[in-house]
Amino acid sequence: MNTIRSDIRSRCENVLKDYPHIDEYIKDRKLELAYPPKEVDENVGGGKSSKVSRPQETYVVTLDQDMRLRMLERQKSAVTDCYLAADKDTRIIVDELYFKEYPTYTISGLSTQHKINVSIATAKRMRTKFLLDLSQRLGMFEP
Repeated sequence: MNTIRSDIRSRCENVLKDYPHIDEYIKDRKLELAYPPKEVDENVGGGKSSKVSRPQETYVVTLDQDMRLRMLERQKSAVTDCYLAADKDTRIIVDELYFKEYPTYTISGLSTQHKINVSIATAKRMRTKFLLDLSQRLGMFEP
């Protein structure tokens, strides 16, 4: 049986819970990069600044190099790919447990209330398989 370490499970679950808001996070990060805080020039009457004054070039370079933005986009891509590759019952499990702000059912409740057409044990295996696939796509390696 496939198992997943608890720390990796926890990190994957956190990524899944943030997924419904990830587009907002990406948009906010792009705005932060487009409009950085202005530095106060305390050198009144001094010489020329060594700072490049081409904001468009600086913005494009910053977008390409920003690690936080790349991480958010990689997470979005990984979750989307795993979700689209999953079967219907796995999608229902992921929707209920991670994408809803206030879940109505637990994994056993989904099975006993016939929201999914598998046993509780199979539902748990499906969830674990989904988390393993996601962890591999995110580069979280099992030692």
